[in-house]
Amino acid sequence: MQSAGIILCGGKSKRMGCAKALLPFGDEVLLQRIVRILSEVVHPLIVVASPGQNLPDLCNRAQILYDRQPDYGPLEGLATGLQAIPENTTSAFVTGCDTPFINPLFIDRILALLADYQVSVPKADGRYHPLCAAFSRNVLTNLETIIDSGERRMGFLIESIRKREVLPFEWNDIDPHSKSLCNLNTPEDYATALKEFDTL
Repeated sequence: MQSAGIILCGGKSKRMGCAKALLPFGDEVLLQRIVRILSEVVHPLIVVASPGQNLPDLCNRAQILYDRQPDYGPLEGLATGLQAIPENTTSAFVTGCDTPFINPLFIDRILALLADYQVSVPKADGRYHPLCAAFSRNVLTNLETIIDSGERRMGFLIESIRKREVLPFEWNDIDPHSKSLCNLNTPEDYATALKEFDTL
């Protein structure tokens, strides 16, 4: 069954101090890189941004949508994206725009483990990574209820639905250093990732 891809890029990037989606990374910017990588594995691709957000040229590789309610966080972006996937598409891989080392084989693995769960979510060092996870379309009802309640935490959603925890031993063969989970939150994270990229 074909799975969609949802990329959330509407955050305020307060710790980074500038828009992550537009940060140069090689001959692309971060959002272009993530769109290109995901397009190898999932289709269609949906980018969910904040209203008025400046985005790079994505070469028609992704549909661009905007949060219905600004400042509601990733839960709102996830709901917007899931509502837009085709009716015959039952799942979506969800990530942010700041995961430059995400591995197509890792994406495939997380999607394959979703099965009849509502989320297949990596867990490493004692914490979940909901922005590197596969969600069933049928999580929408739970999601809308949570948003209407005023809750903003992705962790609350993960704990309230049928989840498949995916542990490091289940992806070590394709991503032994868990680089797919690496996201960039600060200028220091970005600088470190650029140095690593230059050595590849």
